[in-house]
Amino acid sequence: MATYTPKNILITGAAGFIASHVCNRLIRNYPDYKIVVLDKLDYCSNLKNLLPSKSSPNFKFVKGDVGSADLVNFLLITESIDTIMHFAAQTHVDNSFGNSFEFTKNNI
Repeated sequence: MATYTPKNILITGAAGFIASHVCNRLIRNYPDYKIVVLDKLDYCSNLKNLLPSKSSPNFKFVKGDVGSADLVNFLLITESIDTIMHFAAQTHVDNSFGNSFEFTKNNI
C-alpha cells in the first residue's frame, strides 16, 4: 500500500487567523513541502499574519480570489498542487445580512 506524502500544498484564505497559523507551522515544521497560499486580502485577512513565513524558500503568496476558477486551475497546474487546505471564508455573521448570496458563495 502506497503512503501519501504531500509535496505542494495550496492553502486558501491563508492570511486569515486560523489558516495563517496552519501555514506558518507547516513552513516551520516541513521545509520540504512547498506551500502556496492564496488570499484575496479582504477585510477578514491580514498579510502580517504570514510574516513568519514570508522569507522562507518554500513559501509563495498569491493575491487572488478562490472563486476564480481560472486562477485556481492555473495554480493547480503550474505549482503541481497535490493537496488543498481550504480555509477561505468570510467572517462576521452580521455581514451576511446585507448580501447573503455573496457571503454564502464566498464561504462555499
